[in-house]
Amino acid sequence: MLIALVADLHGNRPATETLAKDLAQIKPQRVICLGDIVGKGPDNAFTFDWAMSHCDLVLGGNWDYGVGFQKFEPDVFYWEQLGQKRLQQLQQLPQETELWVSGRRVRLFHGRPIMDNLVVAHHGEDVIMPYFQDQNGQRYDAVIYADAHRQALRTMSPGLFVNIGSVGNAMGIPQCCYALLDVTEGKAIAPFEVRLRQLDYDRDQAVKDALAAPRVPRIDAYIHEIQTGIYSRGLPDTSTI
Repeated sequence: MLIALVADLHGNRPATETLAKDLAQIKPQRVICLGDIVGKGPDNAFTFDWAMSHCDLVLGGNWDYGVGFQKFEPDVFYWEQLGQKRLQQLQQLPQETELWVSGRRVRLFHGRPIMDNLVVAHHGEDVIMPYFQDQNGQRYDAVIYADAHRQALRTMSPGLFVNIGSVGNAMGIPQCCYALLDVTEGKAIAPFEVRLRQLDYDRDQAVKDALAAPRVPRIDAYIHEIQTGIYSRGLPDTSTI
């Protein structure tokens, strides 16, 4: 069974269209979105509608809840673009889910708000390992998340820690990034494969779309990020988002 894991579309229509074409060719059995389908870019109604109509499950991310609950006044552009019905749907997105595949219990979530702060793959085990345990003290075999916008795969002690990257706002490699799980459904032990996939997309068009939407908050930072893959919103650590 092939499962596509996508996240962080962030209003980037050209990147999302490239993702859609790739998925149409690969034909995964399931598509799960790990959140942040809105915010940052100019085409949030498009990326919201695509995710809701093409994904078997959409989880909520920090941007989804921030925009959906209208927490931050500068985000009024997104509120107006999405409309009240979509905002209410953002509020209701679940925070996490789990899979039993190839004999492994896999935890899936966006990152924040499950994580207290942004976590990246090079953080210490003291930061990462708590997310391998559920509320009853039972362990997960793998934790797969998004949020950091930077693809990564790290073996823990024990476990597998995976960041699937960002479709529309990738850091490090400014492409359309997502992941594929090639697994067998269920608790029987079987091969477990994670593929980190990167696709070229029309970034020039994405920049043109952004320039045509000057009311988007920090549109200059978004443009620089999709052009360079370098975080551009004023934080000193440019390895995080």
